Amino acid sequence: MKFIKQSPLFLLLLVSGFLLTLIAIVGKDNIYDEQEYDPLKAPLLSVVFTGINENLYPWQLLQSKEETEVMAEIESGAEDESNEPAAGSPEVTKAEPSPEASLKPSAAPSSSPAAVPTNAPDPTPVPYGEERPAPLRESTEEEYLNHISADIYGDVGILKAATYDFVTVDESYFDDALFIGDSRTVGLRDYTDLSEHADFYCETSLTIYKVMEENFKGLGTIEEALGAKDYGKIYIMVGINELGRGTTEDFMAKYTEVVDRLHELEPEAKIIIQGIMRVSGEKSESDAIFNNSNINARNRAIATLADNETIFYIDVNEVVCDEEGNLNGDYTFDQIHLLGVYDDLWKQFLLSHGIE
Repeated sequence: MKFIKQSPLFLLLLVSGFLLTLIAIVGKDNIYDEQEYDPLKAPLLSVVFTGINENLYPWQLLQSKEETEVMAEIESGAEDESNEPAAGSPEVTKAEPSPEASLKPSAAPSSSPAAVPTNAPDPTPVPYGEERPAPLRESTEEEYLNHISADIYGDVGILKAATYDFVTVDESYFDDALFIGDSRTVGLRDYTDLSEHADFYCETSLTIYKVMEENFKGLGTIEEALGAKDYGKIYIMVGINELGRGTTEDFMAKYTEVVDRLHELEPEAKIIIQGIMRVSGEKSESDAIFNNSNINARNRAIATLADNETIFYIDVNEVVCDEEGNLNGDYTFDQIHLLGVYDDLWKQFLLSHGIE
């Protein structure tokens, strides 16, 4: 008793840990029933903290699971309503684009219809997102437990993305561009002059799971940005901070959701997915999570979203990596981020990968 009186903080931590563990036990069959948990990797109470990060709070145990889901649907509906334009404001929803229509001259009128070869491709455009490749398999439990990002898509997306003929542009090309990203994009903003042309919504430690909810300091949210200004290009690079969380499927599902939401909010914009920049060979060989095998697997996944009409995939690793495919050790100060002077390599790569 004397020890407890002399150590109130220890007692508080002990009681708090017990209560959180109890909440996790009760919630595993309730609000946390979809929570992934490995008893060999973390204490049971970690379920509660992970839940809080995903907007699941302990007091929701007082509601039934059905009530919780209904409340989530109500909140989702409220968010959708809040995105509707106010009375008297311009309509935000834009017509579905035809990316190449304005670039091609109209055909001269003909007195008779042209013959169409029987083997000609169907001229009907494929609806947005309907030709995305499916994964070849699912991640295994062993891959999940060992934080291995399974390569479940192969080269199909990379190969298709490479068929697009990018063009060289100048800095004015980025006057209607929006860059979304984590600390690496912060470097691109701070150490090049692209911020004089484009808008940057980037934060250290940003992830695909929080990108649409993030309130960027002094700027607001991505949705607010897209509601206030028309963008012709949206660049996105996130993914390094998500390594070790969930599976390739989890990451891909959220990435797809974000890309589709960006297209919904700005349907006339080109969305340029940037492959996750790799880490140095030293880092890759010594880290079970932040390594280039995991990065490559996730890049192969997100590349499959590119249709070369509305969504495009580019990979800056082409100019910042060494002959072995690792981030050039001379270009980085921490094995992960580029030294400021080498962000210009990234900028020059973007200038050589414009979309006509």
